[in-house]
Amino acid sequence: MIEENIDDLEDLIRNWTEIEWDDMKAFLPEMPTEELVNLMFELDLYVNKTLALEIVKRKDALFYLRKLIQNGRNWQTKDSEYTWSPIHIIHLLALIKSSEAFELLLDILRYRGRDLSDWLTEDVPGLLAAFGEDFIERLLEFTEDETLESFVRGMAVTGLAVLARKYPAHENQVKEHIIKLFNNTDDYIFATIIVRPLAMFHDPSVMSEISKAYDEDKIDEFIRTKKDIEKIINGEYDDEFERHTKNPLEHFSRKSIGHLHSIHYGEPEEHDMEFMKKNIEESEAEEIEPEEKKVGRNAPCPCGSGKKYKRCCMRK
Repeated sequence: MIEENIDDLEDLIRNWTEIEWDDMKAFLPEMPTEELVNLMFELDLYVNKTLALEIVKRKDALFYLRKLIQNGRNWQTKDSEYTWSPIHIIHLLALIKSSEAFELLLDILRYRGRDLSDWLTEDVPGLLAAFGEDFIERLLEFTEDETLESFVRGMAVTGLAVLARKYPAHENQVKEHIIKLFNNTDDYIFATIIVRPLAMFHDPSVMSEISKAYDEDKIDEFIRTKKDIEKIINGEYDDEFERHTKNPLEHFSRKSIGHLHSIHYGEPEEHDMEFMKKNIEESEAEEIEPEEKKVGRNAPCPCGSGKKYKRCCMRK
């Protein structure tokens, strides 16, 4: 077995990008911030903890992250379902944790919430909560905005509930805020989303308000059943809170990136380089006709794109 620094994703970077990470990593501290952010973009999915931590400690990081996120072309991709740079950036902002980083994240949610796709529901509440207690008031204000798209507003409310659970001194204030939003909205999608964070407080007294909403068909019971909400209130499970309290840095871990790699590019989640190389070679043998000359991973792609084979048709 070939030993690798698995948190540096060295095997994935070597096999799926054109970046010479082994040579470059020692020079990261000397590189200008703009070059670090450009490197993040070039690495595509395979941004590791080492690079992430180097970026977030730079005082001018937000300038270049904002510049990248504001370029609409960086939200478009032909190679995968997701454009990875914006996904990395929302996690970097939660590591920076400044007021400016928080406002940039809110702007991304407001104007690009739909583009985040599943990341909006899976990661955004936890990223908002990662900023900490000092941002509760700003999030209270943000969630009052009825012009926000329903899922964006709902995930912001979920993040707010997670924060209140983490900092119990704010629990009553946040709970009353969510009850007010719940009672005053005519948006059944929004009401359906925020009934779960409301139940996260495990307060049986809110069940009367929730039951009334179900009786008035204000909640889509196909998505959120009344029985499930009762179980959450009774503390029978608490997966929503647990899921949204992980460290944003874990997004850049081998476990997380390897999982995403497996989902989007069909490769096995395997830390053993010999196993991975064997599978890549078998894949090449199956994809190339016997009479054709075998193409090496780093050779120019036969399709004429000008890219290396491993970055082009090898994925198809």
